[in-house]
Amino acid sequence: MRVDVSIIVVTYKERLDVLKNCFDSVAASQSVSYELIVVDNAASDTTRGLLESYDNVTYLRNESNRGFAAAVNRGMAVSQGRYVLLLNPDVRFEPDALASMLTHLDENGKVGIASCVIQYPNGDLQESIRRFPTVADQLAIMLKLPHVFKHLKSVERYMMRDKDPYKTQDVDSIMGAFMWIRRELIEQIGFLDERYFIWFEEVDYCKMAVDHNWLVRHYADVSIEHHKGHMFDQIGTVKKQKWVRESLRKYMDKHHGTKASLIFWILTPIFIAAGYLSAWIKGK
Repeated sequence: MRVDVSIIVVTYKERLDVLKNCFDSVAASQSVSYELIVVDNAASDTTRGLLESYDNVTYLRNESNRGFAAAVNRGMAVSQGRYVLLLNPDVRFEPDALASMLTHLDENGKVGIASCVIQYPNGDLQESIRRFPTVADQLAIMLKLPHVFKHLKSVERYMMRDKDPYKTQDVDSIMGAFMWIRRELIEQIGFLDERYFIWFEEVDYCKMAVDHNWLVRHYADVSIEHHKGHMFDQIGTVKKQKWVRESLRKYMDKHHGTKASLIFWILTPIFIAAGYLSAWIKGK
């Protein structure tokens, strides 16, 4: 019997207590059939040992960190579900969350990608819906202008701050922490683009879906808890900013053309300086 959803969790040196909270949420889910596929970048025997206490698990080991997109694709290649759920390891949710999302997606076959309200552990909202990136808003962000000018029109538009996040609606893209993907969409456009090591791969996938006339929907009657950025706390700021710049250039080249990508390449030294200055100010 085909499962409802294949849940793919990519982990990289994650703490076992964090993983256990995530896997416990999956195991407690009601009224949904699932398989849990854990792709372990820079694999840890302790992670594999933890999984022995859970059912319906496939463990895939990567000896090195191949990046998020490549790890997801390895999981997708063996998945069997009608839907694929990309689930961050630092996410928790209530037992009815998966079933509620499944019901929504089964009700509308035009929705190719979906997510829900995402909250911090203290209940505060995480901004998780976006319009597609443009040259203007990404230049502002890379130059750290929002740290100085709090309500830049281009950035506000990109972050969809003109829309109510507690309202179900179609959006351009959603955060990849709890990203549902319909099987028919995968069969049409393929897997994630592995040219992205980390960052922008989910935005790129949403863009490809919309370009193929699928809907990306944000459901406001379902919520999850996400420790945003938890996995990346152990990675240096310089390396993270380098990954962001590289992925942004690839996105711009793919969706806005070589000239746009060249702008972001030429301005790299200024972006680096802005990043260092921002980190210094935050540290004061």
